[in-house]
Amino acid sequence: MQKTVKKVRVNFKALIVLLLIVYLIGTLLYTFFTVRIKNIYINNTRLLTDNEIIEAAGIKDYPMLIKTSSRKLEEKIGSLELVANVEVNKDIFRGKITIDVEEAIPLFYNRNTNKIMLSNGKEVLNNNKYMGIPTLINYVPNDLLEEFRDTFKKINPDIIGMINEIEYDPDIIEDIVIDNKRFKLRMNDGNMVYINTLNMKRLDNYIKIYAKIASDAQNKKGTLYLDSYLTENNLFITFDNKSVGI
Repeated sequence: MQKTVKKVRVNFKALIVLLLIVYLIGTLLYTFFTVRIKNIYINNTRLLTDNEIIEAAGIKDYPMLIKTSSRKLEEKIGSLELVANVEVNKDIFRGKITIDVEEAIPLFYNRNTNKIMLSNGKEVLNNNKYMGIPTLINYVPNDLLEEFRDTFKKINPDIIGMINEIEYDPDIIEDIVIDNKRFKLRMNDGNMVYINTLNMKRLDNYIKIYAKIASDAQNKKGTLYLDSYLTENNLFITFDNKSVGI
């Protein structure tokens, strides 16, 4: 009895497609496990340098991406005193790391603690690192200090840079406390400003307000009262006691 031999027909097109798929998968796996960091992009920094962040993250030698965890990088970078928040994103196939940083803002030097108060609530040692910020010259109760910090940090940094000294100066008349949240600010331009935590946002208009009254006050220096509970009731009194309404 004669056996019938079946011919096996090879589908070369399908084989080539299969080999290409295997090759692509192998290439992707090889890239995934061996690609090194090629580019590091750091966004939104003003005070921190790129080198400080790269050193803290431990990626100055551009290691393989597979060995870098986004979470661990965020923890390392977050240990920097000026980092309020950080988010790290990796692009494996491009070898790219993007680091988005939210910086804490140095608000003022607290003479009582010899530390710098940051917008995120941290107090850090004064190493002559942060210049051009005001000095808080006297004691403020802790709860009020936190309230002051939380309202003060919302002020335009350019205005903060115009303040020389901050003094806690509650409004007290004949032993009656009128306003226990009032502060006196000595400005770099020679004026003084009274403000309280309720009306802190008025500070953003300091330049506009003083420019408006400068001519009426004959460009004299004086005290600007922004602590009134009536938002339209701002008063400027020159140091020679001339009153100028605003």
